[in-house]
Amino acid sequence: MLEAIVSGVMLGLVLSLLVGPVFFLLIDTSIKKGFKRGVYLSLGVLLSDMFYIAITYFSSVAAGVVNNYKWEIGWAGGLLLMVFGIVTMLKKPNIKSADLDLSDNGSSGWVEVLKGFLMNLLNPFVLIFWLGVSGSVSSGNSFTYMHTVIFFISVLTTVFLTDVIKAWSASKLRAFLKPNLLIWVNRVSGFGLLLFGIRMIYKMVIST
Repeated sequence: MLEAIVSGVMLGLVLSLLVGPVFFLLIDTSIKKGFKRGVYLSLGVLLSDMFYIAITYFSSVAAGVVNNYKWEIGWAGGLLLMVFGIVTMLKKPNIKSADLDLSDNGSSGWVEVLKGFLMNLLNPFVLIFWLGVSGSVSSGNSFTYMHTVIFFISVLTTVFLTDVIKAWSASKLRAFLKPNLLIWVNRVSGFGLLLFGIRMIYKMVIST
C-alpha cells in the first residue's frame, strides 16, 4: 500500500509540473477572479482526469481486456509514457499574451468547473497520458485492485493540491513566467515521465 501511495504522489508531482493550456488558464483565472475561482477550475480538471481514468482503466478491467492483454498493454503503456516524456522534454512553450488574457464576466463558479473540465478533456495529450499510466499500472502484478485505487487517488489528490497551491500563489508566479523557466520545467517533468515509463516496464518484465 505504501508503494502505491508513494508512486502515486511521485507521478502526481511530475504531472503537476507540466506546462500546458490548463496551467495558463489556472494562473489567469486565479489572478483575475480570485483564489476560489481557481479552485473551481482545478476541480473541473480533477473531474476530467477522473473521467479519463474511468474509461482507460476501470472500464477495461470490468471487460476483462487488461487480464487478456497484460503484456501488450504494459509495453504500450510504458512506451507511451516514455514518448510523452521525450516530447515534453523537447517541446518549447509558446507564451502569448492571449494565453493569459481571459475576460471576467462574473459568471458562476460552476462555469469555471466546466471550463477546466472541457479544457482538460479536449486536450488529446491528456488521454494519451492516462492511457499510458493505466496500461503500465494494469500490467504489474504487484498492485492489487485496492492498491490501484489508492494509486490513482494519490495521483489525483497530489495534482489537485498542487493546483490549489498554484491558484493561491498565482499573483507571485506570474512574475516568473519566463520562456527559459518554462523550458526547464518541461525538461524536468518530461524526464520524470520518461523515468516513470522505464520503471513501469522494468517492473512488468521482472514480474513475469
